[in-house]
Amino acid sequence: MRGMKPALLFGLLVLAVTGQPRFPQRILEEMKGDERALAERFMKETRTGIAGPWNVMLRSPAMSVGLLDLYNYFRWKSTLPKRLMELAIMTAAREWSVQFEWFAHYPISLKEGISPDLLAELRVGKRPLNMKPDEAIVYDFTRELCRNHFVSDATFQKTKQLLGEQNLVDLTSLVGTYLSIGALLNVGQVPGAVKEGGPDWLPPIKR
Repeated sequence: MRGMKPALLFGLLVLAVTGQPRFPQRILEEMKGDERALAERFMKETRTGIAGPWNVMLRSPAMSVGLLDLYNYFRWKSTLPKRLMELAIMTAAREWSVQFEWFAHYPISLKEGISPDLLAELRVGKRPLNMKPDEAIVYDFTRELCRNHFVSDATFQKTKQLLGEQNLVDLTSLVGTYLSIGALLNVGQVPGAVKEGGPDWLPPIKR
């Protein structure tokens, strides 16, 4: 959810709405107690303020503190390469068809060095053809975890050799964290793309 100012992003989301989100947008001035404290953290620590998943998470402040801490860990402390981190996020977003995550992370992925061609193939549910060796390993790991709920021995060993044990554990938790955020976004019907058909919009796919 990085890479875009809160006011601009929220304005784009308003344009993108094709139906009513299930959770009305909270207003900072109307909040009190734990909800207000969490909203103020979101305003300081996230790029979208209290829009997107954070608006949904305001309904459960105690739970959301832990999820925000994980988000900040991956943003600032993990030693996973940012390019591979973004690829894992985008792969998880595609696997679960999370419009907001794809929309929000598309420009970040380009900035971190993921090719537009790779994202174009991933967007329509294809295994990208011209991935770098490390991208292929992270893609396979993330896809297997999302689809099969586990990873094969061969994929585990390749990922361990590439990343080491700590970063493999971080990658696993990163995928889980963004699936948790994605679940909140999908259940809340939070919109993502500004224009249907653009590269930052996820089309429906059949498996």
